Amino acid sequence: MLFALPVLPCLFWPPARFGAFFFGVLAVGCAGEAAAVRWSAGSPAARRVACLGRVLFALFLVSFLAIQGVILSGCRPDPEAENAEYVLVLGAQIYADRPSASLQSRLDAAYDFLTRNPAARAILCGGKGSNEIMPEAWMMRDYLLARGVSEERLLIEDASSNTIQNIANARKQFLSPGDRTAVISNEFHLSRARRLMESAGLDPYGIPAPTPYVSVRLIQHLREYGSVLGLMVSGRWF
Repeated sequence: MLFALPVLPCLFWPPARFGAFFFGVLAVGCAGEAAAVRWSAGSPAARRVACLGRVLFALFLVSFLAIQGVILSGCRPDPEAENAEYVLVLGAQIYADRPSASLQSRLDAAYDFLTRNPAARAILCGGKGSNEIMPEAWMMRDYLLARGVSEERLLIEDASSNTIQNIANARKQFLSPGDRTAVISNEFHLSRARRLMESAGLDPYGIPAPTPYVSVRLIQHLREYGSVLGLMVSGRWF
């Protein structure tokens, strides 16, 4: 019941659909384990299923807490980022007439950085999603232009659909060996972004942007758990 309760509200808010899937799988798994416990008295097979369910849930819980620790440890800013010549601003969802609140927070952090560092340039990363009217990078550019950032300081990477591609394409298109780099994203995302920057041979310095709304932070921490776990399982985290 604890896992089933959040499913319904998550279903009706598109950014939270992952939360509905995440909590739904946990709810079904726990219900199956509970049923196996109920039947275990008269069934050796049910006892084995119940035991397996407890082991799997324990493994999930340990991995979830450990990875959340990794995510939270990456929320800090890196002082070295202030020396960057190029800052990668990672994309996020956009709407028809504006960036999402999470993306706006990243862009505001980029604006502050560019104001403090007038010689630096920003690489705006993000392609066009299936439910978006334009590449994210172009709306990010329009937002910063409207705030007074000069166009020659904004570089566009508009062919990517995930963080790995964001960083790989930005490196290929705009960066040379020895360029000092940093990355801007919401704080929940920075630990993974630093790791991917380092894997790409770039300086892994991060500038956190605050994530708006408690509900968004909760859902994004759940999503980030899956993303970090995927990198670890595939061997790309180490």
